Amino acid sequence: MNESRVFSNQEVLDKLEELDVLLIKADNTNKLQSINDDLKRYDRANLPVNIIAPADPGAPVIVMPEVFGPKEALQALEQAAAAKK
Repeated sequence: MNESRVFSNQEVLDKLEELDVLLIKADNTNKLQSINDDLKRYDRANLPVNIIAPADPGAPVIVMPEVFGPKEALQALEQAAAAKK
């Protein structure tokens, strides 16, 4: 749901490009331990999990709610961008 609502939204796509954001998509078909460890770390039971990691490694990651829209995505991207200043 988030993929179609958020990551196809032109305003979000423009912001991702402006901020030079790298999108990473994980596939857990093979039940990788590393992905399972990350799910536990972010208190989630399964994918998808949307996380925004600021460029500043000292800044906390932003774990998005399970369902969110373009407005929330843009706010989180701005928050992450501000963290590196």
